[in-house]
Amino acid sequence: MKSTDLFDDYLFGKLNAQSKTEFEAALKTDAVFAKAFNEHKIFVDALNKHAERTELRKALKAIHEKEFGNDAKIIPIKQLSFYQKLGKNVAMAAGVGLIAVLSALALLSTGGYILTKQSNAITDLTREVSELKYSQDNIVEVITNAAVKPTYAPANFEGTGFAINNNGYLITSWHIVKDADSVFIENGNTNRVATKVIFSDPKIDVAILQIENNEIFKSWNLPFVFSNRNCDLGEKVFTLGYPRKDIVYGEGSLSSLSGYHSDTTMYQISIPVNPGNSGGPLLDEQGSVIGLVRGKITSAEATGFAIKSIEIMNTINAFNKSLKNSENTFTLNLKKNTLKNIKRNEQIKRINPYVFNVMVYKAN
Repeated sequence: MKSTDLFDDYLFGKLNAQSKTEFEAALKTDAVFAKAFNEHKIFVDALNKHAERTELRKALKAIHEKEFGNDAKIIPIKQLSFYQKLGKNVAMAAGVGLIAVLSALALLSTGGYILTKQSNAITDLTREVSELKYSQDNIVEVITNAAVKPTYAPANFEGTGFAINNNGYLITSWHIVKDADSVFIENGNTNRVATKVIFSDPKIDVAILQIENNEIFKSWNLPFVFSNRNCDLGEKVFTLGYPRKDIVYGEGSLSSLSGYHSDTTMYQISIPVNPGNSGGPLLDEQGSVIGLVRGKITSAEATGFAIKSIEIMNTINAFNKSLKNSENTFTLNLKKNTLKNIKRNEQIKRINPYVFNVMVYKAN
């Protein structure tokens, strides 16, 4: 049985009790298998609404038979634990690639999601991924080449997030991950990895993510700290974020110590910020985090807003105090800043590994 057939049997209730139990156990213990299943589920949900479902499935079957033959090896449930070891296996890579690419088509064909929304005339800077508006011929070509290089389904929304301590916790904007079915992160140093939303505060538009794979952050050593000092008007600041696939640097100054309509929880900054910058860090000249990029005035190109770091600290402290189990608390890095008095380009090099592209998937 092919992995896609196995996924379908589970989704449509065709597995017997023992197979279902083994399948669900594999979802909990095998990250690669779970990711492939989640991508397939997104694909199936969208495909159910697609008028050309039958034709697409026929095309997929023909391509699969052409590439792998009619007797492709079946991987039973009891072998699921080997998926990680088979991560470079051509058949597995192609299978995940097929699911991911067709998932992209299905999502796009159903309209996808609106990128931005406005709240009090401030535009949330969430980036919509629209690069994969392929023709059907382009899709077949990508599918055929999937065995060479696995591809991922495009996210519905993308933004920025960054590490807040050395224990695998990140912060981003709440409006990016709101109602997400799954959230992944990646950057130039870290391949795509799953996270989960463990805390959110819509009032100040922040959310905390936790990386599910401990291996990713076991050698982390954050070079920056969160600062709660009172900043000065005109102070030089800079941002890092993902308005596109590559990280982008921006610099400017604090043009106001309050936000839109004199909102004292935010700074106004004279930095051009674009869709995808939401959730990124605002840093001072010493490399300390003094805020989190929130949005911009719709009519102004070089005016952005950032939530003050003191507001983030207060929210997290209140959350931690509300927990009965102290082991579930999380803290911000407040003690050691290794970016003081060094050149900006060197600061950026040290910060980059801890700033991530955040990719959000929604099934509906």
